[in-house]
Amino acid sequence: MKKKLSALLGCMLFLNAVSIPVPAAAQTLSSDTKQYYDSWKGTYLRKNPYVRDETQYYVFYGEREYAEAHTTVEVTVSEAHGYGMLIAALMSEYDSGAKDIFDGMYRYYLAHLSSIGPHLMAWQQSDNGSALIDSNGADSATDGDLDIAYALVLADMIWGSNGEINYRQAAELVINDIMTYDVSHEDHILRLGDWAHDVSKNNKYYTATRASDFIMQYFPVFYGVTGDERWLQLYDSTYGIINHFVEKYQTGLLPDFIIKDSSGEWIPAPTNFLENENDGVYEYNSCRVPWRISTDALVGENADAKRYAETVNAFFVNETGGNPEKIMAGYTPDGRAVADWDDLCFTAPLMLSAAAAGDTKWHDTVRKAVLDTGIDSYFGNTIAMLCLITDDGCWLAPETPAEKPSGDVNNDGTFNIKDAVLLRDWLLAVPDTQLADWRAADFRGDGRLDAADLSLMKRALLAQPETDYVEPEVRLNYGAPFIVNDEGLKLYRGPDESYGSIAFIPGGTRLNEVGFQKDDNYWVFTQYEGQYGWIRTYKEDNVTPTVVYIMMGGKPVIYLYPEKETDVHVELELTESELYTTYPKYNGGWDVTAFPDGMLLNKADGSRHRYLFWDSVNCRTRFDYSRGFCVAGSDTERFLKEKLTYMGLNESEMNEFIIYWLPKLEHNAYNLIAFQGDAYTDSVKMTITPEPDSECRIFMAYVPLEAPVEIEPQQLEPFERKGFAVVEWGGAEILP
Repeated sequence: MKKKLSALLGCMLFLNAVSIPVPAAAQTLSSDTKQYYDSWKGTYLRKNPYVRDETQYYVFYGEREYAEAHTTVEVTVSEAHGYGMLIAALMSEYDSGAKDIFDGMYRYYLAHLSSIGPHLMAWQQSDNGSALIDSNGADSATDGDLDIAYALVLADMIWGSNGEINYRQAAELVINDIMTYDVSHEDHILRLGDWAHDVSKNNKYYTATRASDFIMQYFPVFYGVTGDERWLQLYDSTYGIINHFVEKYQTGLLPDFIIKDSSGEWIPAPTNFLENENDGVYEYNSCRVPWRISTDALVGENADAKRYAETVNAFFVNETGGNPEKIMAGYTPDGRAVADWDDLCFTAPLMLSAAAAGDTKWHDTVRKAVLDTGIDSYFGNTIAMLCLITDDGCWLAPETPAEKPSGDVNNDGTFNIKDAVLLRDWLLAVPDTQLADWRAADFRGDGRLDAADLSLMKRALLAQPETDYVEPEVRLNYGAPFIVNDEGLKLYRGPDESYGSIAFIPGGTRLNEVGFQKDDNYWVFTQYEGQYGWIRTYKEDNVTPTVVYIMMGGKPVIYLYPEKETDVHVELELTESELYTTYPKYNGGWDVTAFPDGMLLNKADGSRHRYLFWDSVNCRTRFDYSRGFCVAGSDTERFLKEKLTYMGLNESEMNEFIIYWLPKLEHNAYNLIAFQGDAYTDSVKMTITPEPDSECRIFMAYVPLEAPVEIEPQQLEPFERKGFAVVEWGGAEILP
């Protein structure tokens, strides 16, 4: 771990206020801040008037009430809701009603979830006179998601999670959804919201990020909560962007929106990129950045954050000549003002950059200007409220564990998928399941093991440096090919939705199964566009398939040789494929009269046959290639004659086998051939009445190759015909 992260993680306190160097009376809410809170609460905190069975609170951000406008009006956004939840938690020592407010805000959040990230909040609500409804799309905004998650972490710290609301569990759900829907796992940046999680690479929002979402102090905390080291990766990559702008412009002024250009450089977004002509300047989004990043300098003592704070502090001191009234409401990244007015939302965050830079004089001047402004507008007052709390030294930060558990519960010296399977079985009380070291799985650090520890263990698997996916228990060199049925089938890092999706696979895409878990037929390991991962082969109902396997069971034929004329019933049970073509017609089985010479009389229509024919589609059988033969195409005829004779086919049966398969094999450069045993007979169960005395079932699975491969030779078993004998042969081609 990098030195800067070690320093940050080591300084976090548990349920203690952090130490802010200015003002001197740190870690105590000032009377100014308490008074400001009372005014803020009385002005902006509202109760949902339309809900009768529970209490819901929200933060009013609109300009007019419904009663005044007499038409639908916008009343709040998830950004405001996150701010309100933070304020309620942080003011809990002062306000005895803070928990009731927080819980009411939590209930409001639950009533307005995003239509995309299931635990994220829809970004905006409006009042239509009869209800507060989601408006302008029920998707999320990243900053609101982040603040709500952190507020829930604080609630768990302050009030615990044994009451009506399990704050800790709720926080984990939101944090994990943020990582899934609000984070780009290619560039390791925050996306603009969950609505941007599946945009195509050609979409202008694919590499877009919003500087005001760089709430840096949160990321290591979220790592501490979940054990997901991708939060630390996001932390470092985001500081890479911050440092780039600090070094390039020497002002600390980050633009509202940032994109990556064709050369890979992070640059300001163009005009009208998302909101207005100032999308590429430091304006009403980025005015919050000095608060967000400077908090990480004050709480986490991060060197990059401190350098940022010093840079932006120096710019504003020089630009304004020490007069807060000259802080303009917008600048280009190189420091040119684009507005001729000031605004509280631009002024208040500079208290914290001054504090982080150690500039007492400018800090005190800005703080006075903030307090003198009084109640002005939702945005400025709410940002000022949070900045004042932090400036008083009363921002709370959870302790991050110094050491994380190893995960090696079977104590074999390696942390891998076997440990996750063992813990899962132990939690399910599978008989004879023992944990060699249970503490290795206590990822929550609470002295007990539960499903949350298993979830964190899975995420820790993904954080291992050698891979960004869960390795399957069984790898397949030659797996069954399949076609994706569903449009946008998700590719996950592990065999569970909790691992998070890393790609969306278009319908009609052809893939190969390259691995699996021994006890799970609902997930397969595959490769898509160079990325390994897992897909569900069935939908949530575990019945509806999401893929169709394109491998066929090719021309299995069944010969019957009774010692005397005999009525025979033959029935098949296919567990990993579906019957496709049969001849004579299969109707719950075949009923034939069999003669000693092998001739068959079909009772259904009186037709005569040499054998019973069937084939299958959607074949999901995992064929065994641990042993076999690599045969040159030109040598196929000789090889088949030798092996089929040894395995017990008579001349007629062998010729029919070769006539069918030789044209498919001899024109390939090489073929990897493995005659299947249990892999085939377990997937195709055959019941014959009366029961035969001897049975030979030959099924050849082969892979066409351009070059030879090494494989351990297969030991074949000869067949001895006796009594009522049954012979079957067939095969399948697997394309590599």
